[in-house]
Amino acid sequence: MSDEWIKIAAPATTSNIGAGFDTFGLAIHEPYDIIEGRKIPSGIVISDIQGPGAESITRDPAKNSVTIAAAEVLKRAGADFGLEVKITKGIRPCSGIGSSGASAAGGAYLAHVLTGEKLSINEVIMCAAAAEGYTSGSIHADNVAPCILGGFTIIRSYEPFEVLKIDPPKDLGLVVALPDVLVATADARKVLPHEVPVKDLVFHVGHASSLVYAMMTDDLPLIGRSVADMVFEPARAPLVPHLKEAEKAAMNHGAIVSFLGGSGPCVMSFYDKSTHKGEVIAESVRKVFNDNNMKCDIWVTDCGTGCRRL
Repeated sequence: MSDEWIKIAAPATTSNIGAGFDTFGLAIHEPYDIIEGRKIPSGIVISDIQGPGAESITRDPAKNSVTIAAAEVLKRAGADFGLEVKITKGIRPCSGIGSSGASAAGGAYLAHVLTGEKLSINEVIMCAAAAEGYTSGSIHADNVAPCILGGFTIIRSYEPFEVLKIDPPKDLGLVVALPDVLVATADARKVLPHEVPVKDLVFHVGHASSLVYAMMTDDLPLIGRSVADMVFEPARAPLVPHLKEAEKAAMNHGAIVSFLGGSGPCVMSFYDKSTHKGEVIAESVRKVFNDNNMKCDIWVTDCGTGCRRL
């Protein structure tokens, strides 16, 4: 049995993206987690965890999303070996940019490589989604799908599972702002309404449909007009202090749209790289949080290409 270490980069993602709750996702070039692993005779062990929030992450392989996803791939692929795993977090937990999703996707993709890629990529995504279900309380693939596939993804259906991928416009730039607030996905789901008015449903169908069209036709202004949410962001906004101020600052400095990334607290801004500088948008958002005595990490980055072997 080879004891070669395999290293996988699993990127951050943003999900929901306006009206696409639990449906839309987008891979981000950075930050990303690094998941390393090698074959062992049996069992699954986590030998090291480093990076932001590492002290809060369990080393119990039955409770860690990396190893839950990896174990599911090993089982489905009929593997006759175990796995030793090392985790380097580049994505802080409770960030809204798919920290648990990157862990789950990275673990699933690592096991997929080590088993000789016997499963379909849809099966790998569902193995990662199962791990997300354990950590967040509900199975959802809107983070793990773009993390594995890259680009902009649409979950058409969960039963049967089908995911579609679109390559985003080349000039679509991303500013990722992460204020010093923790929002757990499970907690963010507790504040969501159980029913919505028909007018809000109609609003969401229209905006979700136009966003897909805009992504396919490289229409950045239409992307900006299509990212809107009448239901989920309003319910979660109180969890993120100064969210609306930060979004307004981004828009005033050139963003085509600014919105709550995933379940928050990330503030995600899209901009046109051919006409504006992301650094200007980034500093305007950072200033809002800094002026309110809050630390804020910023990445000026691009759409990502999904899990990859390093």
